[in-house]
Amino acid sequence: MTGVLRLLAIGVAGLSLGLQAAPVANRTAVHRGDGVLRWADDGSEVAVFGVNYYTPFHVEYEETAKRGFDHKDVIRRDVAHLRRLGFNAVRLHCFDREISDRQGNLIDNHRLELLDYLIAECASNGMWTVLTPIAGWGLQRDVATNGFSSAANRARLASEPQLIAIQQRYEEAFARHVNRFTGLRYADDPAVLCFELINEPAYPEGYTGEQIAAYANALLEGIRRSGTTKPVFYSALWNQKSGAACVPFLKTDGVSAVCYCTGLRAGHALEGPQLGKVKTCHIDTADPHLARLAKIVYEFDAADMTGAYMYPAMAKMFRSCGVQSATQFQYESTPVAPDNPCYKTHYMHLIYTPAKAISLAIAAEAFRRLPRGGTFTPNDAEILFPPFRVNVAADLSEMATETDYLYSARPLTPPPDPTKLQRVWGCGKSSVVASEGTGAYFLDKVSAGVWRLQVFPSVLPIADPHTGLPCPKVAILPDEVAFTVALPDLGERFDVRRQGDASLAGTAVAGRFRVMPGDYVLTREGLSGADVAKGQAYDLPTYWAPAADKPDPSWRRWPPTWEDIVAEARTRATTADQWNFFDRTVAACAGGWLVKEKDGVEACRYRVDNFVDRNTISSRVSSKGKLWAALFPDAPEAVAVILSGRSATAYPEPVEVAFKFEDGQVWGTDVTFTPEGTPIRLDFDKLRYFSHWPQVPPRQKGMRPDLRRLVEINLCTGRWLNPTSLDRAHSFQITSVLPVLQDR
Repeated sequence: MTGVLRLLAIGVAGLSLGLQAAPVANRTAVHRGDGVLRWADDGSEVAVFGVNYYTPFHVEYEETAKRGFDHKDVIRRDVAHLRRLGFNAVRLHCFDREISDRQGNLIDNHRLELLDYLIAECASNGMWTVLTPIAGWGLQRDVATNGFSSAANRARLASEPQLIAIQQRYEEAFARHVNRFTGLRYADDPAVLCFELINEPAYPEGYTGEQIAAYANALLEGIRRSGTTKPVFYSALWNQKSGAACVPFLKTDGVSAVCYCTGLRAGHALEGPQLGKVKTCHIDTADPHLARLAKIVYEFDAADMTGAYMYPAMAKMFRSCGVQSATQFQYESTPVAPDNPCYKTHYMHLIYTPAKAISLAIAAEAFRRLPRGGTFTPNDAEILFPPFRVNVAADLSEMATETDYLYSARPLTPPPDPTKLQRVWGCGKSSVVASEGTGAYFLDKVSAGVWRLQVFPSVLPIADPHTGLPCPKVAILPDEVAFTVALPDLGERFDVRRQGDASLAGTAVAGRFRVMPGDYVLTREGLSGADVAKGQAYDLPTYWAPAADKPDPSWRRWPPTWEDIVAEARTRATTADQWNFFDRTVAACAGGWLVKEKDGVEACRYRVDNFVDRNTISSRVSSKGKLWAALFPDAPEAVAVILSGRSATAYPEPVEVAFKFEDGQVWGTDVTFTPEGTPIRLDFDKLRYFSHWPQVPPRQKGMRPDLRRLVEINLCTGRWLNPTSLDRAHSFQITSVLPVLQDR
């Protein structure tokens, strides 16, 4: 979509001159053998939280280049998103085969340059990096350098002495590498929090715990040859089958674990509540051998989920297990995020998954505030640990303190004291900020009567994001966003100025105003120019979001206008045997919008976000007169129709199909569309007479459907067909309705 591929920076890049100094990750972490990571300067405990991010490597490197974007520019702007969300950690398992040769030498190429750039950019924005030098993904296509792991699988890497020696050489060279943007070796850079030796190792069948530990300790020896004293971790707890057996013999500072509580690679968005699955991250807190080892979670996610209530609960569970660094897998690079092509089971982005991103930001707050080693009790419906709450029914994560009010949906907890608020981050509506858009917004107090507002664009989900199909999953809408702000500090009337040039974008009356997505300063009426200047200078990450152009014809905002429908209608010549109602209708797709399938065939799509606020999806396919007889007066009567359509969600969608005829008769039945889209035959002698419809004549003997007198097809779904799934999105699409003719 052209609007998605044109990216704009809105705001001022040089924000470091503002009131707040830009954060810098310049503290060194140490481990003193007691199982706790501490900051070397004051001995306080480390607690960092963030994401995995992969623009320097693999699929995202290739996709970013393919789409014509500069990798460094993308990294800089995406890191601004991560800082905007309040994260202070980024983890990468480095694709060693892209930056090494077969002998384990480090190759200084564009990918390594981008890794340097990412580390430096994260450091200048207050984020530490967790570096995993070896991904160990061998036996795949060779990229760039034909590295050492291209020649062997992970079991061989763990067991063959020659390959272990090569990995030692590589680990040392990796740590010795001097970052061209900071002048520091990875081994010495305080912004590199720690090293994790290898991502998810594997072993030959029957390998003992001592043999596993011998491999880990050999890699540790390699990286220590660089002279680094940084904490080093081993991925002992990623696989429960081989996990803790090696722990008693490890010489590393710590162990790393994984948590995919909803599983992986379902191939579709999961249905139903998932909160009760937040239980463990493979860390046995009762294991005495783990007490001396620090603990991190290198990857976690609520995979294949579109809901926004899981992450704070996971953060609390991690802290109860003693975890000191946790990084979600993974934040999608902005240029590729609309399609989610890289890891279909995951989907995280500030613009394209706004509620999930806010949930993750709340989880970051919880992780850093909660004590290490606290308690955690799973629950299926709600977990309340003030000031945090997650609630399944409301699809909600929230944080409510006197100064901070963060929420992924309409919050259940009111702000304790609106007069003391310093920031309001969220999606949707609350008692203090109500947005009519679907994107995220950030409202931060600068000084009395001065606030910075960053508004991200509204988005429309248009496909299940977890299928892996090569199509857009979310569209950006080219709309203004209406706001109502009820903050005592601003009052009912205040100015809305564009950040950067201070031009007036509007004046709020009774707290109401409209703005395009962007960066703004809100100032209480009567403040001086100096106060406005404070808001302009206030240091926040540069706002960046894709621009929405004229909507691409492959999608339409739901519901479209009548003009949209007429403009999109098609008339194509066909034979009687192939005749399709959608080809011959002037008012095709009423109540929905036209989309193009993978093969280019047009389909009519209908969607509703839930049946809580809206009762039904109601649509029609109609014409001013008889469809069949006017076009094909000599054609034989039809005995059935073939309905081609599919669910546009990951689950079956029940739909009522009704045929309306010129004399007022209405006949119909219920069908169920599946994601696979199997054609459905509807025999007319099996249809029900819909006497419950308004103005339908009483059924009399001899009445039957006659396709030659058809004037309208109605498609409908609602509460009565979906009694157990009222609060989820429902969407289906129709490709064709073809007649089955009587024998000539």
